[in-house]
Amino acid sequence: MLGALLAVVAVVLYRVTPTGTIDLSIGIVLGVGGGLVVAGVMTRATQRPAPPKGGRRVIAVATTGAVLAGGLVLWVGANDPTVQWFGHVITHGNPSDRRVALTFDDGPDDPFSLQVSAILDSHGAKGTFFEVGKAIDARPAIARALYDDGHLLGNHSYHHDYWRWLDPRYPELKRTEDAFQRQLGVCPAFFRPPHGQRTPFMLAQASDKNMHTVTWDVSASDWSAHDGAAVARKILDQVHPGAIILLHDGIDGTVTADRSVLIAALPIILDGLKARGLQPVRLDELLGVPGYLDHC
Repeated sequence: MLGALLAVVAVVLYRVTPTGTIDLSIGIVLGVGGGLVVAGVMTRATQRPAPPKGGRRVIAVATTGAVLAGGLVLWVGANDPTVQWFGHVITHGNPSDRRVALTFDDGPDDPFSLQVSAILDSHGAKGTFFEVGKAIDARPAIARALYDDGHLLGNHSYHHDYWRWLDPRYPELKRTEDAFQRQLGVCPAFFRPPHGQRTPFMLAQASDKNMHTVTWDVSASDWSAHDGAAVARKILDQVHPGAIILLHDGIDGTVTADRSVLIAALPIILDGLKARGLQPVRLDELLGVPGYLDHC
């Protein structure tokens, strides 16, 4: 029961805290609390004779609740884009700033990344493209064109898969920086974890390289959507001054993914931002920090 209660507390705390963030110590307390429940149950079990069937059921329920609570804390800390339990991530800019950042993940994509660039240019805007290393190596000319056009490029891992983020060494970070250096001669200062999934080890690796880990606070799940107008409505319903908006000009670094839904949504989003008096800018401008490192 206590384990389940800890799980509920975890959810409530990160949902009611402004901007969805929560101090790392709270996450630790909840995780440790779940562990203490398990430890207490096991200790009592070893100090007493085997309990009757009903007692064993109570122990099983308490242990399961504690494990679920600990698992929930780990899952939320690793997956929620605004939670800070595992280390600092940037989720938004200054809420009093009438500027926002349009960010695009999983490219470069052929031909949709350049179409996105053209739409941005036609609206007098620049975006931030979080690029997958393998896609840079596969389509270096597209990455170069985005860079030369004045868009900001960021690191979005090399393979963009579903398991390498669990490696404590996280070589994906450096491998992608090497791809940038090899193909474009620059080293991004911004890193976005693939799928937003992160561990304390990953965040430490980025910090050690003087990189800023950036997630987002506005999203319409456009990677799985098919209606561009609906995507635009969801973005514009959520947007606010200082927002970091998540969109996708690619899918998992697959360089020929169909992103026509974004091409349909983006002009509507840009017109809607203008109507709201919000100016889309590069992420380095929104946050007031350099977009590239002096060296890799």
